[in-house]
Amino acid sequence: MHKNFELARKHHPDVAGNAPDATAKFMLINEAYQILRSPETRAEYNLETGIEVKPRKTSSSADETSAAAGTAETTEVEKQRPEPRVSGSQRLSDELKRAIAQANRMTRSGDFWQAYDSLLRWLVKYPRQAALRRALARAAEGKHRFRDAADHLLVACEVEYFNPDNHALLGTMYLRGKQWAKAEDCFRDALSWNENHELAKKGLEEVSEKREAEKPLLQRFLGKLSSKLSSGSGGS
Repeated sequence: MHKNFELARKHHPDVAGNAPDATAKFMLINEAYQILRSPETRAEYNLETGIEVKPRKTSSSADETSAAAGTAETTEVEKQRPEPRVSGSQRLSDELKRAIAQANRMTRSGDFWQAYDSLLRWLVKYPRQAALRRALARAAEGKHRFRDAADHLLVACEVEYFNPDNHALLGTMYLRGKQWAKAEDCFRDALSWNENHELAKKGLEEVSEKREAEKPLLQRFLGKLSSKLSSGSGGS
């Protein structure tokens, strides 16, 4: 954990600047810390990455064929990253609606890994579907994969720029990844479309609180003192 802290300090935007590679590294370091600090999420991560092997269930030939097909689809999805920029959102089919609804239920019940995996195969056919990207982002957030969540929401923002929810959710992912400046920009984008957007307003408040908390103690004290003096002189 000490090593993680040193890496986080090295790649923090206040130290390394806002270069894209520094930002990506810092978010990955923060994700790793969030995953490894909890025995439950660490165990799930070990299973997902093959560090630990989950006991195999007996299955029929048909099940094995289906599993092989699913693996091929997932591999195809991975090959498609990064995606080319294509304008316009894709139509949400009834079948995809049902898949998203089921995944959202799994996410709400805490089954983030299964929810994410169940939606991943749909990206082959629907890479530019905003609702699918939002559902994937919610599941990724539950797994503490904030950078993956942000990547999905960036696509949602591209194809539905007018939707304040996309910007507010993206801001939330940057907030989770401790990217205060990026989070603030996203929340302000959301408020430009809907000035009463609750998530965006709360997000801006949280960004302000986080920035204040990161200031040295003396700087915070002087800031409060200056504010009191200003308000006192204004009232006299």
